Amino acid sequence: MAEPQVIAVRYSEDLAQYADLRPVVRQAMTLEELLGLVLATTGKHPGRVRAHLRSGTCTYNIYRYWWEGFEIDDATLDAALARFPDPDPARRFHATACLWVRFADAQEPKPHTLTVEREEATRRRWFRRESFWDFLLALVTSKELTYQDYSYYHRADLYRAELAALDRALLLHQSRRLAPRALAERLARGFEWASLEAACGRS
Repeated sequence: MAEPQVIAVRYSEDLAQYADLRPVVRQAMTLEELLGLVLATTGKHPGRVRAHLRSGTCTYNIYRYWWEGFEIDDATLDAALARFPDPDPARRFHATACLWVRFADAQEPKPHTLTVEREEATRRRWFRRESFWDFLLALVTSKELTYQDYSYYHRADLYRAELAALDRALLLHQSRRLAPRALAERLARGFEWASLEAACGRS
């Protein structure tokens, strides 16, 4: 079967315990729109992408999507994937494009993490001229950042840096001064933040 121009997709919340109660939504998608969902799971690996298109299912966020599976030829798939960004290690961090900053401790095998979204951190406290987001961007740009990858899930380039003891102390101090109260409490929950990751969207 040749790849369709428009794909009839159905999706619902991926909650197995309520499988019989989930409302099903129907949506027509172009191949490019469907690939945007699939790439979040597979990355830009043609073999994995083709397998998902053939199987007719993928999960994105809290939703499970399914459609009538189809085959796709190499030329069409390569042309479609070429429209999506590639990782670019030479790409510099741009503070104005930063979407979120995520902190992680050093616990193995799975560290504790906390993600600070731009929208939450830009809210200023009363009588403060600086927002917590302003501080976070200053912290990120002061570090020696390492390019990690392009995330198709977040649709952003990811950068990482290690945190020193002074960074951790400053982070907690400034969170008490500047961050919304609930966020400050989460940051001070007792984890020793060892690194940060920052996501930059592409225009």
